[in-house]
Amino acid sequence: MKWKPSFAVLLGLLIVGSMVFADTLRDNMSEPTSKDQPPIFSTPQKGVIMKTFVGESSTRTAGQFLRKYWDKLTLRVNLEEFRNCTFVGLALKPTPDGRYVPLYYFAMDDPVPANPQVLEESFTAEATRFVSLPMKMKGALGDEPPREWNSIGRISTVTASKEITTRRGNKVMVYNKFGADFWVAEARMGYYYYVYTSHEAKVPSERDVPRDFRVAVKEVRERTTILNPSPDRAYFGVGSFKPEGSGSSPEPTVTWGLNLNVDSTGLPNAGAGFSETRTKGLTFKWYTNDIDANRDIEFQFYDLKKGTWLGSSPAWGQIFITHPVVVPFVKKGTLFHMVEMKLRAEADFVYEEDVPVCGGGHGCWVSHQRHDVRAPAIEFTVEMYPWFIN
Repeated sequence: MKWKPSFAVLLGLLIVGSMVFADTLRDNMSEPTSKDQPPIFSTPQKGVIMKTFVGESSTRTAGQFLRKYWDKLTLRVNLEEFRNCTFVGLALKPTPDGRYVPLYYFAMDDPVPANPQVLEESFTAEATRFVSLPMKMKGALGDEPPREWNSIGRISTVTASKEITTRRGNKVMVYNKFGADFWVAEARMGYYYYVYTSHEAKVPSERDVPRDFRVAVKEVRERTTILNPSPDRAYFGVGSFKPEGSGSSPEPTVTWGLNLNVDSTGLPNAGAGFSETRTKGLTFKWYTNDIDANRDIEFQFYDLKKGTWLGSSPAWGQIFITHPVVVPFVKKGTLFHMVEMKLRAEADFVYEEDVPVCGGGHGCWVSHQRHDVRAPAIEFTVEMYPWFIN
């Protein structure tokens, strides 16, 4: 396989500590959504524009609102790709040159109507954190020289869910949750974009499901594809830190050495693992699939297991999280110095029920029947622009 040596861009997975994802927005959302409410206005800091849109027309009205800012946004999304959402929150943080770094926040009434007040509070809390983050960070990628990284936006809390009905009629939900943060830095011949994704496959804990029922994350996958029309203008590369092929982790978390020189105040590190890192005996495997190493790459995490005295089993009741990082590079001759990229996140689950079986003159026994189920995939397209050039 031939790489582009002049602009080898780092791509891969890094470290995750004992980070535990925030609870999904479904928790305690029992009140029905009031459809087509007017936007709620809030401004936590001077110059920051914040609005929320509630109801079945939320993506449409949010799109109408964004029209007057469209040419000034550093991160653009096609809101039609989020048309199932019934809550859209927007926070636009101004830059020194008059552009806006956006936060996009999405939620939907699936499987039950969401409480708009809870969503509003959750969005406001996240927007406050987003606004408080510095616009610039210092950091180096591997052997590259230190650079100044500029924040260009965030996409948050896009969630898909799947309902499982047990043989007794109980309803159990599993979730596929995805978001991403974006930065850009200037190099001599072009621009590096740092895309940090947050993917959570969530199942209820064992104490929150019937005693004769268990559910676990089976596999998660993330895929990033560069869509720029000219392969020579925008592409991924690989550096010497990319984990090759596949591997396995005997611990709840895994770490590789990618951007070793990014300090604790710089860009966030990537990685993978179970959210309950204190739990012993959790293991998983990983695989990096170079579908097209310069244009299209997929990360896979599979064989998620928990050791038992009888051997191993699926990691019942454990949440699995991943933070892949990809670094596209775009040459300076590219129109608007822009990278267009598609992001996709998938999550598969397995569940098991204890089913009494009798017959054949052999008495009765308990059958442990396992079934696979997949939550809806999350996929969207982003356009990334540097804000610090004319």
